[in-house]
Amino acid sequence: MSIKNLKILNNKGSIDIPDWINFAFELGAYINDNGIRYKKAIGIILSLPSEHFFSLLIAMGIADKTFSINKQMRSIRKTVLSLTKGSRIIYKDEQSSRKASVISVEPSPVFENEMILKIKDGKIERGIPERQWIDRVILLDEEFNEIKRTRKVSNKQKVGLDSSPLLRVLYSSSQLNKVEFYPGDYFYIVGNITQVNESMREEIFIYNGVRGSIADFLYMDNSNSYTNGKLFSSQMKKNEGEIREGVPVIFSDLNSYLKQAKNFPKNPKIIVSSRTDNENRIHEVKEELKRKFLQNEYRIVTKEIVDYLNSTDTQIPNGVEFLAWR
Repeated sequence: MSIKNLKILNNKGSIDIPDWINFAFELGAYINDNGIRYKKAIGIILSLPSEHFFSLLIAMGIADKTFSINKQMRSIRKTVLSLTKGSRIIYKDEQSSRKASVISVEPSPVFENEMILKIKDGKIERGIPERQWIDRVILLDEEFNEIKRTRKVSNKQKVGLDSSPLLRVLYSSSQLNKVEFYPGDYFYIVGNITQVNESMREEIFIYNGVRGSIADFLYMDNSNSYTNGKLFSSQMKKNEGEIREGVPVIFSDLNSYLKQAKNFPKNPKIIVSSRTDNENRIHEVKEELKRKFLQNEYRIVTKEIVDYLNSTDTQIPNGVEFLAWR
């Protein structure tokens, strides 16, 4: 299942995903898979009748790729085996989810060729057999060796993705459990934080009678133990946390790009613009891009994206213009 199975709520009930939303989803899928090629980051600038929701829908396309991917159990096994004494995890059972400390990871005394994760759960020592790891264990960001993060999980935060009814009907439990094992930054969004948060909370989707919003798919703050991206203010004065070069950045408007592009020089990027934007701002971005093309060895690769869209039967909506370079 994927986000393309969603319906859009309207005054008369619901409709299929329109072309412009599907186009945004596919751009997200594309930059997730092809943002860096030949060690060169791609850049895409879009001109749209309106930019409302568009940057968030691109990020949804990236998130859907992570929700839909079939992580192999051996990869999860390797990650759990790398935990050391004192590492912190979240342990889930039928009653609740709570933090626990790792005691050890060792061969099971009961089943041959199976490992057991021993934890300290309050005052109780528990042994979690390997076959239950995917259902019972969530790794905390600060203990995830491959992605170093600064966020900590507090007692007030929601745990994992169980709190989203929409995700639970759209993806399988196995998919969601696997996703929780791999917290990290898969996208960055730069924009007006107040506007982004308001748009994220608006209830616009429905699937099998379950309603939801963009916030069901994007986890960019400290309210959940799972995160898949970061939201940066277009007004930030300095870097707010670590920025990894390979992560796609989506500038939700031209102002965000002009003010913050310097903080993401080597990231794949999508710049969203509206034709109702300030003419001086549009001109400034055009001149900025001209300078970049003259000063660097960029190659126009718009056809590469058009070919990709054609291969996925994605209709480019009327009124949309874009340019891509690498």
